[in-house]
Amino acid sequence: MQRAYARLLGASDLLSAAKALKAIGDAVGLTHPAVIGDYSDRQLLTAENGQALSEVFGWEEDFQRDWVEQSLNRVSPVGAVCRVTTRPFSWKSEVMASLAEELAGRSGRSWHLTPERGIAGGISVPIHLPRCSVGSVTWVTRDKAIDLAGVLQAHGDLLRLAALHFMDLLYAGRDNDISEPYAALLSEREVECLTWVALGRTDGEIAELIHRSPTTARFHVENAMAKLEARNRAQAVAIACQLGLIHAIDSER
Repeated sequence: MQRAYARLLGASDLLSAAKALKAIGDAVGLTHPAVIGDYSDRQLLTAENGQALSEVFGWEEDFQRDWVEQSLNRVSPVGAVCRVTTRPFSWKSEVMASLAEELAGRSGRSWHLTPERGIAGGISVPIHLPRCSVGSVTWVTRDKAIDLAGVLQAHGDLLRLAALHFMDLLYAGRDNDISEPYAALLSEREVECLTWVALGRTDGEIAELIHRSPTTARFHVENAMAKLEARNRAQAVAIACQLGLIHAIDSER
């Protein structure tokens, strides 16, 4: 395992790093890595030569196809856990399958890492990224005899380091300078309106508070969303909080 980790540290491209990541898992019986760069994106990650990393990791075509066609990123139980923790965790497939059913609701999506499809469980490392994105690096096993909790206790630190290093390599060279999207800082009015959004106020209520029309209030909030590159109001608030832009307002006003 240490040798495979050294290979990962020495890798200069994603294809080599992906092979090293798989070798790390092979050493402890977790033979199928799975890397999610961002749970808001269903697209499969690829190496520099265009090859899907999931193929390098040994995933069959039907697993890869299900992830994309059924948008399983939206109902991933692993992703749900990753959003609320920063620590590596082990999981069993039957437990995750049950959680997936709750997340999927009536969507008709069928989670694919189930006992029926030969999956026993895995170990996942949450990766919290800039702009409130969440990804993960997971090692999956089909061997029911693997003591996942024991592997996590014995090798969790190294798996975490490997996951972080791989994700750093994945994002190297991409435009991830978080200062650039916010070069045009939010105006005082945009910050004020976004703060009222954080406090649960509607456009109509915000309009009364700032003595403007609801259309104007909505305009300021949407401008803030655009500058923060947020997909919706909730994400805009989360990003603004992360950047320290949200300030206290007397909610009794």
